[in-house]
Order: sequence, then structure tokens, then C-alpha cells
Amino acid sequence: MEHSECGLACLAMILGYYGYNTTLPEIRKRFGEAPSGVNMHQLQMMALEYKLECKGYKITTEQLDRMKPPLILFWDNNHFVVMEKFRKYKVSILDPAKGRYGISIKELGEKFSGFVLSLVPGDLFTPKKRKKEFFFILSVLKGWKLLFSIILVALFLQAMGVFIPQLTQWFIDDVIGGQRQNLLFPFSIAIVLLFLYILGFHCLRGWLIAKLQSKIDTTMMTQYIGRLFMLPYNFFENRKGGELVFRANSNILIRNVLSNRVVSIIIDCLSFITFAALMLNNMVNMGIIVITIGIFMLGFIFLSSYISQRLSRQEVSTQTELYGFLSENIQNITDLKLLGAERDAIAKWKSIFEKQLKATEKRNVWTSILSSNSVSIQLTLPLFVLWPGAYYVLEGNATLGSLMGFQALAASFIVPIVSLGQTYSDIVNVRTYIQRLQDVIESPPEYTGEKVPSISFQGHVEFCDVSFKYNKYGNEVLKNISLIVRPGERLAIVGTSGSGKSTLAKLLLGLYEPTEGFIKIDGTMLHLWNKQELRKRISSVVQESRLFNSTIADNIRMHHNDITLDMIVQATKQAAIHDDIMKLPLGYQTMVSENGFNFSGGQRQRLLLARALLYQPKILVLDEATSSLDSTSEHLICDSLSHIQCTQIIIAHRLSTVRHADRIVVLDNGQIIEEGSHRELLYLKGQYYNLYTLQEEKHSFSPIS
Repeated sequence: MEHSECGLACLAMILGYYGYNTTLPEIRKRFGEAPSGVNMHQLQMMALEYKLECKGYKITTEQLDRMKPPLILFWDNNHFVVMEKFRKYKVSILDPAKGRYGISIKELGEKFSGFVLSLVPGDLFTPKKRKKEFFFILSVLKGWKLLFSIILVALFLQAMGVFIPQLTQWFIDDVIGGQRQNLLFPFSIAIVLLFLYILGFHCLRGWLIAKLQSKIDTTMMTQYIGRLFMLPYNFFENRKGGELVFRANSNILIRNVLSNRVVSIIIDCLSFITFAALMLNNMVNMGIIVITIGIFMLGFIFLSSYISQRLSRQEVSTQTELYGFLSENIQNITDLKLLGAERDAIAKWKSIFEKQLKATEKRNVWTSILSSNSVSIQLTLPLFVLWPGAYYVLEGNATLGSLMGFQALAASFIVPIVSLGQTYSDIVNVRTYIQRLQDVIESPPEYTGEKVPSISFQGHVEFCDVSFKYNKYGNEVLKNISLIVRPGERLAIVGTSGSGKSTLAKLLLGLYEPTEGFIKIDGTMLHLWNKQELRKRISSVVQESRLFNSTIADNIRMHHNDITLDMIVQATKQAAIHDDIMKLPLGYQTMVSENGFNFSGGQRQRLLLARALLYQPKILVLDEATSSLDSTSEHLICDSLSHIQCTQIIIAHRLSTVRHADRIVVLDNGQIIEEGSHRELLYLKGQYYNLYTLQEEKHSFSPIS
């Protein structure tokens, strides 16, 4: 769940409560992303599509106990949670950010913001079954031959668990009881051979598991990274990079559990049945007692899994919050220092870190309690067996050897039970990590068509009555945009902040899909083009463009090894950055720090511009691409761009940079309100005139009248 998706997560929980099991990726696909979150009205509209009856109320905390849960509560004036149960002194809350927890009525009053949404199934509501994580596990366990080999080896090892109790009984009854001293030396040889047998198979099992882990790693990471990079742009807009990296790193824990525990489940179940049968065969009454104890142990572990899962979710939630906070603040260290906020950041980090430590400590304490319970039974059971077993021996119903053999069987019987409990606990814990990976792997990839640009590609752009909003029930960011940009034309888009300029550029670049209307490039609908191939003909510098921690040359060529140094030099000259690069000791091999912090803002922009110009695009989109440049550099670049034969769409706040554009479009509140040349718009004395006059007055310049 992302920072702006608490409302969607609450809707998913309510749907799940009533039997309609869905996921956040499915809800996103149906309604669109919510980068700024959703309000209660939008949640109501979404719930109606699932055939839920919805009613919103403004009530006090005292009135909540009269309403039937589950309910969606507006929380702390900026969040949504689900109220699961309302008791006399305690309320159960399902928080998308923290999981399930209980709070007092007093705490409820402090957090509840007075608005509640009641959702109940309507007559047409239809439940839907859950898609289990089991299918994800099957998709990554592709090394079936390795898995079968590991199971086979484990069975050979487990055979020793059956053989050793029988050997113990024979040794006590026949060798010691029969005083057959001549068998002691052969018995010692058998022990050595048994040791070598077990050692060899354990080493083989370890080697096979290592191979299986590598295979799982390859499959899981290929699925995750392969899907992650192919997801649409709006997926990343709504997520922290540090959190996505944390998900990738969680594959280590997942593959350890899958590679070891999947095998354990099969072996432990077989061992459970085998040892139970042998105990019942040897001593029926004693066998029933031991099996009953074992079943109670398993029942306790399974019932406690609810607490284990809740604690695991809380731990993962705090870990991702901590990871994201560190990543974000390290990336923004400049602002942090300029604001003198280092101590505040450290204090906040300590607060999050303490939450994470507390969550980890709670989970560890609970795990320790479960483990202590299992270990205590495992250690004391053999002694417990001796107590009633002694009566059997003293009454002549069993031999000492058979009792000792049964004791060994009982000890062996408990081992798979403890292992099954640990396996179940591990799988419950790892489910949280699997669900986070599934959020990426099950999200639909960016849609792309099949048409590839030909040599005759011109760069003719047409917006046909295009409107856009981030989600189905959100506000329109762009409204009924109709615009034609002819091949080779220089079109400038201007307007106040938030007028929709950058959104318009991202629609053209295929980063967003129009809600209504369509976009054509060279007469073909945008969605019919192969986006990867089309973007080789459309270059851009947008406000989110960044430099990577690599050499200058690698930053410009961007993983395309077929690009020569001569091509890079030509692009840097067009971007007026070549001379700056040649002054550096290592020239084009100079390392760029993360986000290009070892270069000035103007140099970073020119390097990004060189990257965009490298492929000699037919369409060039520049969104505030020269905002950090001095007047001289800006003039050089504008002059250079004027000689490039391609369609240019330039977005700028600094209107002096677009004076010589062939045409200027003025956006306001998502609509085109003015269109024309610089001179035409000034004579019109509308919005453009006001913006231009305001900027030029700052430079003591009087516009033409």
C-alpha cells in the first residue's frame, strides 16, 4: 500500500470482508492511480461499482458504537482506516499503513476525524474467490528436477530416523541383554558407516538446495525486475524508490523459505505419518498419548499464526518506512543542509527506527515464545515417555529395548512437528513479502502497440478533444484539448503553475493515457505505436529527468552501446556543454555523482539536453529544459535548436525563451485559452500579455503595445 492509497486499501478490505477478494493492482487497473489520494465521495462512487450500498455520515465518537462494523473512518484528518470491531473499552482498527491493532476509546476520540463511510452488500453483490500466493510460489519453483532430487535425498536421510530406533532396540535387547560381546566391534564399524552415509547425503542435500536457491533467485528477480521496468509511468509516480528496492531485496528471505521449507513440508508430513504408525505398532496406548500431544502442539502453532502474521506485517511496514525515509533524505541532502534540518531529520529517523526496533522486538519475543514451547516439549517428551513406559516394562508387557526404541521414535516424531510449526510460521511471515512482490509482478505492464516508425516518419502531432484525469472519479487536469503541431514547427506551451503543461507533454510521450479523446502521430493513433520504438524518434527533457552515477559518456548514451564518441560529441556541442566537458581532467570519462550533484544546475540541464539530441529526434519535447541556464548559454542553445529540423514542443515559465517560437499556446486550468505568435498574443492583451508584462517588468523592459 502506497502513501496515497489508504482509501483504496480500505475499500479492498471491506470487499474482502464480504467475500469479494481483490487486490490493489486490480483496483488501480479498474479506477486508475490516485497520486493525491481519494476522498469519501470518490470511495462511494468506486464502491457502487462493486454493488455495495454506501452511506456517509458525520458523527461523534460516542455514536460510532451504534453503527454496524466494518466501517471506513476518516483518520487524523489525512488518512483512512477500517474499524473492525467496537467493544466497550477497546476498538479494533485495520490500518493500511500499520496493520491490525487495538486502541482505547480515548485514543479513538483523538484520531477519529468525524466522518464515516458504511458499506454493505447490495442485492446484486457477487463474492469473488481469492487468488492465493500458492500460484506465485509455483511460478518461481521451476527447478522441479532439483526439487525432486532434494526430496529423494531427504527421504534417504529420513530413513535413518526410522532405522536408528530399531537399531537401538536391537542393541539393548540382543547385544547387551544377550551379552553378545562379539558384536560390539562390528557395531562400531556400522556406526562409522552410518556417520559417513548421513554426512554424504547431508552435503549432497546442501549442494542441491544451493542450486535450487540460485534458480529461485534467477526466476523471482527476473520476474520482478522484468515487470518493474515495463510498468507504466504512473506506477512509479505513486511509489518511493527506496521501498521498491526493499521489495527486491526481500527475495533473499523468500527464496530461503521456499527452497528449504517446501521440501520440509513433504518430508515432515511423511515422517509424521511414518513415526506415528511405528509408535502405534510398538505400543498402542503410549502412541496415542504422544500423537495427541503432537496434534495439540500443531494446533497451538497454527492458531498463533494470526498473531505471527500481524507482527510480521507491522515489522515489514516499519522497515519499508525506515528504508524509504533514509533513501529520500540522502537523495535530498542538499535541501536538508540548506534548511539546517539535519537534527530534525535525525530525530525523525530515531522515531521511525525505534518503531522498527519495537516491531522487530515484538515479533522476536513472540517467535521466542513459540520456539520455547516447542523446544520444551521436545526436550521433556522423552522423559515423559519413560514414566508410563516403566509400568509396561515392570509388568512384563514390554522389554527395556522396546521402551528405549519407543522413546527414540517419540523423540523423532516430535522433530517433524516442530519443523512443520516452524515452516508454517516462516510461510506466514514470508506472505507479507510475497504480497509486496506480487503487487509489482501482477500489475499490468505498460500497453504498447506494434507499429514501428519508418524512415519517412515526419513528427506530425495531433491532439483530438483530449481530456485527462488521474483516476476515474478524480478532477480533470486537461479539458477538451484540440491541437495540431505540424512537422518541423516550434510550438511553445506556457501558462501558470498547475495549468496542465507538463501533463500535456507526458500525454504526448505516452507516459499517460488520455481519459477521453485521442492523440495521433503521423496520422496513427498513439496507442497503436510500439512505444519503445516510437520513443527512439521522440526525445525529451522533462522536469523529472535525472543523471546517473556513471561517466558523462554513459549518461548521454544511456545503455545504448552502439553510440560512438563522435555522436556524443556532436550532441554535446549542440547542447553547448562540450567545452565544459573538455576542461575536466577525464573529459567524457568523468564520473557523475548520483543525480549529478558534482555539476551545476545549468550543466546538468545541458547534459540532459545532449542526451535528448543524441538520436537526432523527429519530435523534441522540452519541459523547463533551460530554466537553470544563464542568458548566454540559453541564447546559444536556442540558436542551436532553431537549426535542428524536427518538431519542437517547448514548455517554459521564462517567456523570453519562447518569443521566437512559430506558435505559442496558453494553458489555463487545463484548457487552451489563447493561441498565436508572440506578437499576436501581445496585441491580444490577454493572459499571455499579463504573464509577459509581469516578467519583463522585473527586468525593467516595456513590452510592445
